[in-house]
Amino acid sequence: MVLKKCRNCGAFISSDAEFCSSCANNYDYNKTILKGYFDNGMGNDSIPTISSATGVSPSLVQKYMLDNNYIDANGLEATSFASLPY
Repeated sequence: MVLKKCRNCGAFISSDAEFCSSCANNYDYNKTILKGYFDNGMGNDSIPTISSATGVSPSLVQKYMLDNNYIDANGLEATSFASLPY
């Protein structure tokens, strides 16, 4: 059995998953919140505004927007939200 750390919280897990079950559930919940936000037509805001309105971290908002083609990766500034603590 191989142990590895969760990419988010650092807890040890013994599966092939990248995240522990708690972080995976939290990640899925936040994606559901963002999906609802964008489905309601409120997607023309900035990343900090969306984060403030939904309570989802700016780095996850940015990742969600990139994954769903709401923003272009080439158009992002050099200062990413990925390094901001939330």
